[in-house]
Amino acid sequence: MDFERVLTKRVSTRRYNDQVPSDEMIQKVLDAALLAPIVRWHKLHLSVVTSRDAINLAEDAAEKIFGTPDAPVKMPKPYLYNAPVWIILAGKIYDEGENPQAKLMNDNLFWNVGSIIENMELQATALGLASCGINTTVVAMRNRPDVKKAVGLPEGYDALASVVIGYSDAMQPDRKVKPELIPVSYVR
Repeated sequence: MDFERVLTKRVSTRRYNDQVPSDEMIQKVLDAALLAPIVRWHKLHLSVVTSRDAINLAEDAAEKIFGTPDAPVKMPKPYLYNAPVWIILAGKIYDEGENPQAKLMNDNLFWNVGSIIENMELQATALGLASCGINTTVVAMRNRPDVKKAVGLPEGYDALASVVIGYSDAMQPDRKVKPELIPVSYVR
């Protein structure tokens, strides 16, 4: 699939079937993460989760935050949309109380995170897979060492972002460029 076609086909898919991508396809998505622009001094980790038990634990944690009547944002379960593969990008966040450069380093870290997630989503699309960036379960595991351990995060690492991948029967039309979404200024 050519790159422009990948861009028009990539959408956030929220409905997956039971078909599991092959290990080779998952590896290609991980390889795309490693091809993103990464500042080498960041400590990052990828965790590939296919365990239904681990996914259910993370969704239960998210339910305690987003499924309550007084939730700041009401989100329906399932938070991972029944996708068969959940990839979590974790890292070490710099302590701003210990390092005067920590804010700058964290800002740079989160720029790297966005690039990594987008590379994985674009590669998934190129492979004919559906994908969706996920934040609810990432937020939910912040103070849950049991969930972090269940999904394979190393000690001292926090989940920063995640993406689900799999196959979907949902038909997605090609996206069109919508200039009204982001105004553009030219300075020449």
